[in-house]
Amino acid sequence: MVRKTDGEDEKVHFQMDRFIQQNGEWYYVTREGEERGPFEDKADAAGDLILYLRELCNKFE
Repeated sequence: MVRKTDGEDEKVHFQMDRFIQQNGEWYYVTREGEERGPFEDKADAAGDLILYLRELCNKFE
């Protein structure tokens, strides 16, 4: 987890790695807290995350 400070108003923001490896399988977590997976490797999880984000963007077009 990375701690970031916004210089203007000194708010503290936390940034988490969305990818998790558990028992040899990979998952990612959405902003909504949904855990998606399992995937064989991190690259597969990242690819699915891209597809997930495209689906979300298409809902708002």
